[in-house]
Amino acid sequence: MIEAYLRQFRKIGLPALVGMSGDEQTFIANWAQEVTDRYGATLNKYTSIINNAAELPYPKETIKIAIKTLIAAYVLKEMDDSVAILKERYVRLSTFQEIRPEDRKNVVQEAGKTGQASMPSESSMMTVQQKYLQLVLSEEKILNEDIETYLNDLN
Repeated sequence: MIEAYLRQFRKIGLPALVGMSGDEQTFIANWAQEVTDRYGATLNKYTSIINNAAELPYPKETIKIAIKTLIAAYVLKEMDDSVAILKERYVRLSTFQEIRPEDRKNVVQEAGKTGQASMPSESSMMTVQQKYLQLVLSEEKILNEDIETYLNDLN
């Protein structure tokens, strides 16, 4: 049922829930809560500005759909604090990047030590870490715009 929901959500968005029975909707809501809870625990464990996407408990796309599913329920219930938490978690997905195996040690360790990526010493030569930081920042902007649009569409 989850795989079918994910496929439908990718095609048509939240209306994928409309054709479901109450029990099926409850099942999907419980699944979405479990996904976001596990992802929240991962966020608590991996707090660097650049993290390895392999550490995520589910694929990014699955986490996005789970968060959007829950946000819709929380908007209906006017649970603004929960919506804000989920919105922040959605955007923080950007900190998890597909880091090449040969880059993992340097990028993740250095980002974890400083809490932020260091600036390159020469403006014409970007460090590997700086390249991943650019990916994070680019994706952060995209995710923020995506979740804002989604919230505006819900209202």
